[in-house]
Amino acid sequence: MKWSKLRKELHDRLADTIKHRLDYHLTTYEHSIGYLGRAWVTFDGKELVNFSNQDTWVEFKSYSNALADTGYISHEPLNDSNRTEGKIMERGEFSKYDFAESAWRFIHLDIDSALTSHNPILRALAVVDRRVGKRRLEMIKGIEKHPLVRKLLELRKESNTLPINGSCCTRDNLRQTLPSCS
Repeated sequence: MKWSKLRKELHDRLADTIKHRLDYHLTTYEHSIGYLGRAWVTFDGKELVNFSNQDTWVEFKSYSNALADTGYISHEPLNDSNRTEGKIMERGEFSKYDFAESAWRFIHLDIDSALTSHNPILRALAVVDRRVGKRRLEMIKGIEKHPLVRKLLELRKESNTLPINGSCCTRDNLRQTLPSCS
């Protein structure tokens, strides 16, 4: 499947509250050896996370993380003790191949399988999916360990509330308090 169609499928599945703020990108450098490239996720136009083939090779001498199950030469997943505090993802932890394969797999999976997958990229895509409701997000928040998934959970939760004169209300409450335009 072409990236443009895959990207549209991913975007169509985003929750309404985050749809215009979160975006996915992927590129392959034209004259590179071995189709080097990267994928990245942006939020409000700022890069959140980078999935670089080159970084994965430099850091781990592999093309993929074993959790992504791409079939490429893989490195073992990182232990929580090897993580840098405050980082969403370690440099080279996942590659463009990992992201592209996981994105393709995600659109062919049911949401429950994605949420319970060992692959953090699948779980990250799932927590911003419109099929996952607020109660389920709260349950996931209590058990999720991977920083990438936790960050997207946090952004989704923040996107569900709007500040009004120093207080917060949900989009549903806002619709009820404002007069309708008819």
